[in-house]
Amino acid sequence: MLLILLAAVSVLAVAAHFILQHGGKTASQSHGAMVQRVQLEKDFLTLRLGVAETLSGSDIAQRKDTPRDLAVLAARLGGLQAADMRSVSAGRPEFAAVLERLQAKLRAWEDAAKRFADGDDAAGYDLLKGMDAAASDYALLFGETGKAADGYDSARPGAGYILLILALVLAVVVVGVMARKLLRKAGQADAAQANLAQLARDLEAARRQAEAANRAKSSFLASMSHELRTPLNAVIGFADIMHQRLFGPLGNPRYEEYVASIQQSGQHLLSLINDILDMSRIEAGRFELHEERLEIDDVVRDCLALVDVQARGKGVTVRRGKRHDGVELWGDDRALRQMLLNLLSNGVKFTSQGGEVSIEYGTNPDGWFEIVVRDSGIGMNETEVNRAFEPFARSGNQMVRQQFTGTGLGLPITRRLIELHGGRIQVVSRLGEGTGVTLRFPPERVSKLGDFGAMLGSGKV
Repeated sequence: MLLILLAAVSVLAVAAHFILQHGGKTASQSHGAMVQRVQLEKDFLTLRLGVAETLSGSDIAQRKDTPRDLAVLAARLGGLQAADMRSVSAGRPEFAAVLERLQAKLRAWEDAAKRFADGDDAAGYDLLKGMDAAASDYALLFGETGKAADGYDSARPGAGYILLILALVLAVVVVGVMARKLLRKAGQADAAQANLAQLARDLEAARRQAEAANRAKSSFLASMSHELRTPLNAVIGFADIMHQRLFGPLGNPRYEEYVASIQQSGQHLLSLINDILDMSRIEAGRFELHEERLEIDDVVRDCLALVDVQARGKGVTVRRGKRHDGVELWGDDRALRQMLLNLLSNGVKFTSQGGEVSIEYGTNPDGWFEIVVRDSGIGMNETEVNRAFEPFARSGNQMVRQQFTGTGLGLPITRRLIELHGGRIQVVSRLGEGTGVTLRFPPERVSKLGDFGAMLGSGKV
């Protein structure tokens, strides 16, 4: 619709311009013709009056001016420009014939005018008769020219002005339509901006609420974990005293089984509480690394010894692989041991009898130090690998989750701890074939044995 209005405005403007321009030209031409008509009428009357006054004896001196006046009249008549007269006599072929007839008579009067100037009155009377006979032609010429001059095509400028007014009206309509659309779009943009601003405020409020809820959760878990660990340590400690019979025999053999069960359950519960406490501290940003020089060989040997009992109970072999460079790491001893124990315990837990869990470590050509724990257990698919890093998420189907107990915090805690060291964790697993987990430490935390001593001496560590 807007394009149609714009096209109409353009057409009307062009038409008005053409009409007004053509009308102005016609008016100019008609005005010129009117001036020529007045001058021609004046010259004709001057010639006729001069001849008549001379014959009447009132002005004998004008006799000599007769040829000159006739020449002026001939020049005036011949001086009518063809373009101007064409505009005046358009559609009137008889008008051109009148002009030709008058010009022929003027040429015929030249001889009579000369004789009259020489004193021949008879020539003067012949000249008057000829002029009277040509009066009708002059009257036609004067009248038609005057009509053309006074009544030139005035309809054309009027039509041009009307078209120009219509074009202006349509232009105003177009501007109004465009302004209305722009205002509507501006209103829509303002509404959208207001909605976005409100959405941003809602999101910010939701983010703050989520952060507050997360801090409250972490604080609650840390507080509850601390409150649970104190009595739980007492239960484990007293169960251990009873199991070792420090104050004498228990009496009934079943008590020994119960005490052993209490001690194992307490250790398991304490392990879960420790995981929850560590996770809450990490998420709350309150977990601090106590960094020192760590000999990887010693840390790995201690961790293998701790999981050996669990592995032998399941019939799983745990060994150190061929690749084990003698290096030292700059890091947190407790965090490193917790990472390795999480990976080794998971490997043993998800590996069936007769399977194997191995650990290898060494420095790559890129300078990064890697610790790789592999098992030949049940493995995971890609979806389960991604889900395994979510807190409290446990991979596998319902049967697998019932068979293998746990909180689902092992890998999430391990990833947080390795990231605190500036490193990364990678998991490669195939369902039914096993899993390999790699811990990568950045080069600035790695040094060959003995290098830390030199670094300490130089004050760099």
